[in-house]
Amino acid sequence: MKLHQFERTIREVRNAVLFHLFALLRKEFIPDPRQSINIEVTSLCNLKCRFCAYQKKQTPKVRMANERFADYVEQAVRMGFAEFHLTPVTGDVFMDRRLFDKLHFLENHPKVKSYAFFTNFTIPDRQAISQLIGLSKLTRLTISVYGHDLASFMAITQSNAKVYERLLDHLRFLLDNLDQCRCALEIGWRSYHQIPRGLHSNLLGLLEQFKTCGIKVRRSQVYNNWGGYVSNEDVKGLDIDINSRASYKKGACAMLFNSVMIMADGTVNGCPCRDVDASLKIGDLHQQPLAAILSNGNQAYMRLIEEQQHGRYPLVCKNCDFYKSIYYYRSAPGGQERPPMSLQRFKDVAAQP
Repeated sequence: MKLHQFERTIREVRNAVLFHLFALLRKEFIPDPRQSINIEVTSLCNLKCRFCAYQKKQTPKVRMANERFADYVEQAVRMGFAEFHLTPVTGDVFMDRRLFDKLHFLENHPKVKSYAFFTNFTIPDRQAISQLIGLSKLTRLTISVYGHDLASFMAITQSNAKVYERLLDHLRFLLDNLDQCRCALEIGWRSYHQIPRGLHSNLLGLLEQFKTCGIKVRRSQVYNNWGGYVSNEDVKGLDIDINSRASYKKGACAMLFNSVMIMADGTVNGCPCRDVDASLKIGDLHQQPLAAILSNGNQAYMRLIEEQQHGRYPLVCKNCDFYKSIYYYRSAPGGQERPPMSLQRFKDVAAQP
C-alpha cells in the first residue's frame, strides 16, 4: 500500500467514528447557507487535462451572459449572500471574454463583500493580469499549475509548447509585480509522484521563486475521481493516481447547504465541484427565482438532503471521494466563518425569503 493510500485509510476510519458519534448525539455542523454562493461564469476550458471530467461531460459548454450574471448576483445579495466563488465545475474563468465586465460589476456592488476563483493562468495576457492583481474585492486567487516541465505539462494537459511558454511568461510577470497584488495568492501544483532528482526546468525554478516570496505552493499528487467519471485508465502512462475509492459517508454532504452552484446555463445544482452533468439539479433560474430554489418549499432540494440523511446517495455522490459530512466540524481558514447550525436551524433559515 502506498503512503498516501495508508494515510487516507487512517482518515477514513477516524471520520467514520466521528460521523457515527455525532449522529448519535444528533449534533450537526451545517455551514451558514447564506454566506457564499458559486456562480459558473463559463463551462469552457482551453485545456484537456487527462485527470479531469471536462471531455466526458454532457452539460452545455457555454458562457454566461453579463445580464444573466448581474441578475443572479442581485438575487443572491437580496437573500443575504455577500461572498461569491466563480470557479467553474470544469473550465477556466478566462474563457469568458467578458469576465472583467463581471468582475467590475462585483467590485462596484455595495453589497458584495468578496469573490475568489481558480485559474490555470495560461489565458490572460499581461494587461489582464495587471487588472486582476489590482482588484480590491478579489480576496483569493488560486493558480493551478500542471506538470513540472514542458513534457509533463503537455502530457497532463494535452496542450502544447506555446501554451506552456505562455504560462511561464505569465508567472514571470506576476512575480515581477507581486508588490501590486492585493489578494491572497496561492498555487495549486499538480504533477507526477516522482520528479527526477536534480531536474532543472523553468517551471520548477519559478515555483521556487514564488516559495521564496512567501507564496504557498501546495503540491498534490493524488487526483479526485470526479464522482466516478475518471479512473486510472484515463491517466494510463502518467505517473499519477486517480483515487478509485469513494469516501465513507454518513449523513448529508455539507456542500449541499453552503456550496450550491449556479451553472453557466442557469441550472442550480447541489454540487459545485464534482457533479459535471448536474445530476443533483435542484432548480432552473430561467423558470424560478433563486429564493424559491434555495427554499424549504423546494421539494427537489429538500428531498435530496433527506435522501442523503437516510443513506441514499445518487450515483455521482456514491462514487465521490470529495464528500464532506454534516457530522464533522471543519473550521474555515482565519476563523472568519459564522458558527455552524443544526439541520432544523437550516430549515428555518431556508424558510426565509
